[in-house]
Amino acid sequence: MSEKRITARERLRIHLREARRTTDSPIVEAQLIAALDAWEDLPPIPLQECPVCGKVGLPERISNHECDQPIQL
Repeated sequence: MSEKRITARERLRIHLREARRTTDSPIVEAQLIAALDAWEDLPPIPLQECPVCGKVGLPERISNHECDQPIQL
C-alpha cells in the first residue's frame, strides 16, 4: 500500500506499531500500547459520497479520487 493511498489514521497506526516494535524501553512500550488501545477506541469515520460520480468512501479518499464520470451541467 503506497503512502499516498493510506489515510492519516492508518499512517498513525503504522507509526505507533513500528515505534512499539523498535523500542527498548518498557515505559515507552506501555505508553505506545495505551496509544494503540486509544486508537482502536476511536469512532469510525463516516463515509462520504462523491457528488459527481457517486463513489462512496472515506472523506480524504473521496477528495483525492479521480471521477469516472465528467461533471454534468
